[in-house]
Amino acid sequence: MRGHGLANLRTAMSAMPAFALLTPGRALFGCGTIGQVGKEAAGLGSRALLVVGGRSVREAGKLDLVLASLREAGVEPTVFNGVEPEPSIETVDKGREALHTASCYVVVAVGGGSVLDVGKAIGALAHEPEPTEVYHAGREIRAPGIPVIAAPTTSGTGAEVTPNSVLTNPGTNVKASIRGGDLMPTVAIVDPEMTLSMPPEITAYSGLDALTQAIESYTSTGANAVSDLLAREAVRRIAGSLRRAYADGSDLSAREDMALGSLLAGISLASARLGLVHGLAHPVGAAYHIPHGLACAILLPHVMRFNLDAAAPKYALLAADIGLDAADQAACARALLEWVEGLCRDLGAARPLAEFGAAEDDIPGTLPAALASGSTKHNPRPVKPEDAAAVLGAAIAGPR
Repeated sequence: MRGHGLANLRTAMSAMPAFALLTPGRALFGCGTIGQVGKEAAGLGSRALLVVGGRSVREAGKLDLVLASLREAGVEPTVFNGVEPEPSIETVDKGREALHTASCYVVVAVGGGSVLDVGKAIGALAHEPEPTEVYHAGREIRAPGIPVIAAPTTSGTGAEVTPNSVLTNPGTNVKASIRGGDLMPTVAIVDPEMTLSMPPEITAYSGLDALTQAIESYTSTGANAVSDLLAREAVRRIAGSLRRAYADGSDLSAREDMALGSLLAGISLASARLGLVHGLAHPVGAAYHIPHGLACAILLPHVMRFNLDAAAPKYALLAADIGLDAADQAACARALLEWVEGLCRDLGAARPLAEFGAAEDDIPGTLPAALASGSTKHNPRPVKPEDAAAVLGAAIAGPR
């Protein structure tokens, strides 16, 4: 009784809910930190599966740099390449097979969010007996995984610091996350210099994804005191640097701010979750083969308009953080929405979903997955089926 009484007293005295801050075991940030990948890997195992995407990593010299670092540290690498932009469960199964064939003890994933998601899934499922499809459908991961080092070459998904892997099942066309503690990387290495070769379009889409994650985690019903601090700083840095990085990819100062903003947004969302943008973006992206960052950018203004009243206090604070001014809280919140609309327009992301083949008749088929999403359930304004349908209809029609 005394224990229960003490718990009740604590609850009565405290207005702050308990929360868990989810982070990788170790995070390295800064120019040149990719050179430490060999040292970090050597402390985890003598053979590594190096997961990469297409030609861009090789052509930019990043693959040779990572291979040299691993070999100098005494780590024998096996390269698993060809991860597609929207990765499938089949790619993960091929990676798991490569891992076992080479008897690797650690996974090193170097690339964009898709590459990091595949690497994380390979590591987490290393000792699981079933195909990836089973875990993608919801089975819990029980066997301990192997260590994963995640090194992003884009500033957007924050996948280097999140405990999930977003994959698509080609057979069902379902895009969803595998979640679990073992999907959190053991080491995250965020080197802004690794993002210098990103072309403008990818800079725009990945950066708008990071901005969406920062805004959504800040306004999520799962937000907490620490995630709020991280999300606000992420918005501030992204707002001040995304246009510069898009205009001049060699602007290292802008790249540093974008890399840090993406990292902070990733840590924030890992603890706070997201909102309706991401609840809709996964089924919409899978249905119409839209890059995830672009899907988020298309949906963000429409979802913000839906959330405007519910999220006004936090939208107003974000507006002030990035230098927007207005007469009152409601006006500040609208100013943030208008600023986001302008940014999406300037970066070529203010596009109608109809451009990708979406139609009003498709909406009923999209709603079940969107409404079942954990992201949607954390939206600051409760989402009814007719609400999600209205937002989708507006996104299909395009920008106002």
